[in-house]
Amino acid sequence: MIFHLRDEARATERRAPLTPDGAETLVRNGHRVIVEDSAKRIFATADYVHAGCERVDAGSWVNAPADHTILGLKELPDAPAALRHAFIHFAHLYKDQVGWRDEIARFTRGGGRLYDLEYLTKGGRRTAAFGYWAGWMGAALAAWRYLARDKGITGPEAGVKSFSTRHEVEEIITAIKGPAARAIVIGAKGRSGTGATEALKLAGFNVTEWDIAETRNLDRAALMDHDLLVNCVLMTGPGLRLLSDDDLANPDNRITMIADVSCDPFSDFNPLPIYDHPTRWEAPFLTIGQTELTAIDNLPSLLPRESSEDFAAQLLPSLLAYPDGEEWLAAAQCFRDAVERAK
Repeated sequence: MIFHLRDEARATERRAPLTPDGAETLVRNGHRVIVEDSAKRIFATADYVHAGCERVDAGSWVNAPADHTILGLKELPDAPAALRHAFIHFAHLYKDQVGWRDEIARFTRGGGRLYDLEYLTKGGRRTAAFGYWAGWMGAALAAWRYLARDKGITGPEAGVKSFSTRHEVEEIITAIKGPAARAIVIGAKGRSGTGATEALKLAGFNVTEWDIAETRNLDRAALMDHDLLVNCVLMTGPGLRLLSDDDLANPDNRITMIADVSCDPFSDFNPLPIYDHPTRWEAPFLTIGQTELTAIDNLPSLLPRESSEDFAAQLLPSLLAYPDGEEWLAAAQCFRDAVERAK
């Protein structure tokens, strides 16, 4: 196979789904790996070349031969209008997000196909995910702001940038620990929830861990009896509402900080319908009444090296099985289903 690792369109996206070591493994197994030059990717292009990859200019995937599989992480740029390749990335299209039909139309118009990384599954379980790092960083960011606000000092509210390691964040948080506050993690048993719980305990919070059993018949009064909420629930359909604007205005509500790690404001399935757009690195928080909320949709990119190395190690066995492995057949079916729904 010919894998074409593209330069990410998003300026703040420094992660990669394939490391130089992983690329060397693919090459040793008879695959071609073409790597676009990138000024922001956490791994140097020279390291890929040393691993046996071919270097090309950033953005050259648009004119690449049709038999190249375009490998990336986040959404594609708006052009071209017709997509003719096979693509591997997180597209965020299958839960009725705003504009999903238009994006699907780009594939059908060009004869291309999408293997959404979120839908690479074996036995119903995802084969690769950034969940732990998203949960850890989202909770750490909310905890940092909460603790700094409580002490009246500057926190991350003015903007953030990627860190070289998680230890930088740990040092910041542990230095400003205060009296233990109460935090709750929804979806605590999943990858994201595990990361969020660990970060909050590091920051000195008393953590309540809820998962499916606790949210099946949700006790909203108990939920609101916390200072900080982290949502790590990956919704695939309707049925869960954590908080509404009325809940935030309720005088019995104690929650003054929310980290929506799942960050799906454009979906009808959003369990936190209290905001309508993600927050950004340069403005990580928005204020809703007395509550602040952070909802950054590429949280792991704040820890690009560690999160990339972890994710790429999970993904590599699937890349070696591309395109006939069980996970690729599952993702292809999800794409075909979306095409039919778009009609």
